[in-house]
Amino acid sequence: MASLVSMVQLDDVLTQALAEYCARYGFARLDVFGSEARDEATDGSDVDVLYDLAPGRHLTWEVVDAADDLALILGRPVDLVSRRALHPLLRDQVEAEARPLYAA
Repeated sequence: MASLVSMVQLDDVLTQALAEYCARYGFARLDVFGSEARDEATDGSDVDVLYDLAPGRHLTWEVVDAADDLALILGRPVDLVSRRALHPLLRDQVEAEARPLYAA
């Protein structure tokens, strides 16, 4: 399976869709982690996405809509995780394997 990160880097339409998506929800950065970042994803894998919000932006229940919208863009189910909400015991591992998907 082709890496999602490399697909985004090569696909201008996908990059534009991510830019519009991030602007709509206030994301400053999206990173992929988990099986996708380790190149272990299968056709049934979801995409674990770590996000940072732009200054002054906040998400509450909209995170559900944001995950659904990103799944439509990427063509796979998505789990959105706030970098600020990472459990301290998982933070180092997640940060070490995270690969940039989009940065504003």
